[in-house]
Amino acid sequence: MTYNEINKFILKYLKNDITGRAIMLTGEWGTGKSYYIKNQLKSFLEGEGKKCAIVSLYGISDVSEISKALFFELHPIIKKSDSVAGSVAKAVGKTLINGLTSAIGFDLNSLDDDGMQKIYESVNLSDTLVVLEDIERTQIDIIKLLGYVNNLCENDGVKILLVTNESELLTTYEETNEKGEKIKYYTDSAVSYKRTREKTVGDTIHFSCDFVATIQNIIESFGIYLQKYNSEENVKHIQGIFLLMDSYNLRAFMYGCQKFKNILEFISDKHITINDTIAEIIFYGIVAFTQRQSSGADLRFETNTYLSERLGVNNKFPLFRFCYQYIVFQKISETQIKKEVAYYTEYLKKGKWNSGNDEDLQIIKSFNLKTESEVKDALANIPDKIKNGAIPYYDYGVLVNYIVAIKYDADIDFSLESIVQPILNELQEIDDVDIEALFSSRYTLYNTEGINFFEHIKQRMKEALVTNDEHIDFPYNPADIKDYCKKHTDVLKNSLKTAGFAHKIDVERFIGMLEGCSSEIISEIRSLFMDLYRDERYSRIVKEDLNALKILRDSISQLIEYEDYDKIQKMQIKWFIQNLSDMIVAFDAQKNQMR
Repeated sequence: MTYNEINKFILKYLKNDITGRAIMLTGEWGTGKSYYIKNQLKSFLEGEGKKCAIVSLYGISDVSEISKALFFELHPIIKKSDSVAGSVAKAVGKTLINGLTSAIGFDLNSLDDDGMQKIYESVNLSDTLVVLEDIERTQIDIIKLLGYVNNLCENDGVKILLVTNESELLTTYEETNEKGEKIKYYTDSAVSYKRTREKTVGDTIHFSCDFVATIQNIIESFGIYLQKYNSEENVKHIQGIFLLMDSYNLRAFMYGCQKFKNILEFISDKHITINDTIAEIIFYGIVAFTQRQSSGADLRFETNTYLSERLGVNNKFPLFRFCYQYIVFQKISETQIKKEVAYYTEYLKKGKWNSGNDEDLQIIKSFNLKTESEVKDALANIPDKIKNGAIPYYDYGVLVNYIVAIKYDADIDFSLESIVQPILNELQEIDDVDIEALFSSRYTLYNTEGINFFEHIKQRMKEALVTNDEHIDFPYNPADIKDYCKKHTDVLKNSLKTAGFAHKIDVERFIGMLEGCSSEIISEIRSLFMDLYRDERYSRIVKEDLNALKILRDSISQLIEYEDYDKIQKMQIKWFIQNLSDMIVAFDAQKNQMR
């Protein structure tokens, strides 16, 4: 039944039923029964001029507490010694009154007939649906509870909707028969429940959640922070995560949305910059994790990593450690968020997490199986995805291969340059990507013009990377050394075989710079050279570098007697000279062995 159909069925029961029995709404935990009642049914009944009094029986241990809860649900008053007797509203309900004797804090027996009549009139349950939720979680004996419900329905004409996960009440056990077959039987408590239920409950509605509508309503309730996830496409993503987790717990989803909103508010307050891709990863990772929480899965975060594929959605939407810390331990750190976002942003660009995962890229790679319209739509989305990092660097070569095939083999008209230029712009910002790794190709081009154009684009991409290499020239400014080493050591090491480093140094400027360096900065420079050349093979460095290292060593040796150095600076210079000498000896030995 749809929500609208359930609404109409319950309204008909409220208006016309004369059987003196309750009705029941049953469904699995977390599937949205409570959400439906509070956000759909209640407003619907009120729109029809009816009332809806909702009481959760979770943790309630006596029927008198139900009477008290219903009384105050219908009477939002501040209690004084004579306030209840003086609070009058038309009413009916002897069973409810009997249950109120001491539960609301005063003795009904002390009231005179007039006072009792006023109390009796103050709890009007006509035109009211009483909703008793969480029947299976109450501490009241189920038979006693159903007897109380039966009295309200049969004796006072009250209309009651019982909301439960009835499978928890219909407990079973197994026995093996003579044929060795396992047969399920109801337990004694379940048999007693079934017998009493038949007298108390008429119709049973088996709840089936309208997940799309409910997910959208939940998202909408969180305002602008979750607005973008309210689209049909994103709701499908959320449903897909539910399916993957084998969990459809909407209460857990609402909890996850709240945590996501709190994290975004913290990020905004601390002026931390994250792009849409990172925000999506945070959101979907939290959605998956909170579903795992609700099903009691193993929730331990892996050590020595900022991201967990196991607790999120595989490698597409991993869970950030800072999200895990906030959800599980209520701890959140600005430093931790910045560090993890920077880490993941870099990995996105390199493609180690999301290489080949983009949906539009997948369409382009299987263009020969798609419609022209699908391919054009995918191509149109690619430029922006390159700019925001959704297409990682390691996919650029494959992407270019396929867009050239689409242009020249499939003869589909679109602007190649609209995709190539954003690729070139991004390549100029790359620090540590192997040039050859960008050009792995899996589609064989047959059109001669297409083959030539592909080679032309490859050359432009290589030139973009070479241009970028020029941007990491040695700074010759002591104040810039630490930042330079931090950013470029890995890049320089990767390009050592093809571009070298030492022979690019302007020795005169380098020595002049060293004269102005503190012992700490001299140590940084030593560490850079050792990171680049220590443990390297002669065959892996360019020939010009070996001679350049000798020239540098001899030039630095002149600084041993530099008057403006203190003893610690001179010690660092001696160590630097020794480091360079050790490298040169090692390389010379390897060179001689190769002859």
